[in-house]
Amino acid sequence: MIEPRIALVGAGWVVRNVWAPLLVQHNAHIVSVIDPQTDASTAFPAMSPGPRWHRCMSDQALHNCNLALICSPNVHHVQQALRAMGQGLHVILEKPACLSSADAEQLIRCSRETGAELLVSAAAAHRSDVRAMAAARGALGTLHCIDVSWRRRRGVPRPGSWFTQASQALAGSGADLGWHLLEVALHALDYPLIDAALCNHVPATADEAQQQATWRGDQGPGGAIEVESQSFSCLQARGGTLVRMSTAWASHQEHDETRITLYGSAGELCLRTTFGFSQNRIRQPSLTLTVDGTQTSLAFAAEDNLAPYRDFLGSRIASLGTCAQTREHEYRKLRSLASAMSALYPHLTPSCTARPGH
Repeated sequence: MIEPRIALVGAGWVVRNVWAPLLVQHNAHIVSVIDPQTDASTAFPAMSPGPRWHRCMSDQALHNCNLALICSPNVHHVQQALRAMGQGLHVILEKPACLSSADAEQLIRCSRETGAELLVSAAAAHRSDVRAMAAARGALGTLHCIDVSWRRRRGVPRPGSWFTQASQALAGSGADLGWHLLEVALHALDYPLIDAALCNHVPATADEAQQQATWRGDQGPGGAIEVESQSFSCLQARGGTLVRMSTAWASHQEHDETRITLYGSAGELCLRTTFGFSQNRIRQPSLTLTVDGTQTSLAFAAEDNLAPYRDFLGSRIASLGTCAQTREHEYRKLRSLASAMSALYPHLTPSCTARPGH
């Protein structure tokens, strides 16, 4: 087991409120914070000794670190991960890890050549309700189709920031929310490649800039949204199973809702819940198995919003660099998810998603 010495690449909301506190709980030492924003230098006042602050990734910024957590704007993910692995650091990539299959292959090749571990953050698969769904998967027989949706009432992430700039985010809700949904759907199918997709990426309207995610505590008026606010798609997995996906940062519905339905030859399984950190949640989450017209409610443990992230770190950090089987599983997962992103966003070539890093 390594003693994690962390380089945080990006110091935004999810790093300050989720990843950094949980890493400290897992006895990791945060050595370096890499972020061009000046306030990143004082983002972690409770840490003693405090981490070094660097405006951009460099040899000095990665010095004395053995694990990089990359939570920067999407456009930088690939090049920053390649540089970190090239210097011998293991890497955890926040979603979306990359947006093309070519980029995934480049990342995997670098991981193999350097021996550095490459992990894709996977909080959704570590949720208690999703684990309960996976445990009941065997009752469904052959899966024919999976419906996944995550639709928020008002949940645009910081309008006008890099999240909504096409040059930085590259894609909108289909990649932001869709990555989590596809993580669950493709896991149920053992991470196949996606061969084709039909998509309707819906541009944001002017008033959606005012429908920002309140739980983030962002200040100031909203700016322009250059990427899609809603996305509707149908993806075909190798082997024939369909995945139908709907995402929305802003919509007409009352509550922020995540719904996952598996349609099998022997039954159907439906999860209604709310992923993420929204306070406008489904009041009574449910998991229901339906067989021959009979519905059965399945139990799952209640948990706090940080629990899936805590479980992910707990299951991965202890074995970093020691388990070849885990490494190959991560490669398969990344290839599957990247093939879905390639199908959803065919206009994003590797030259777009792997430009020289910061």
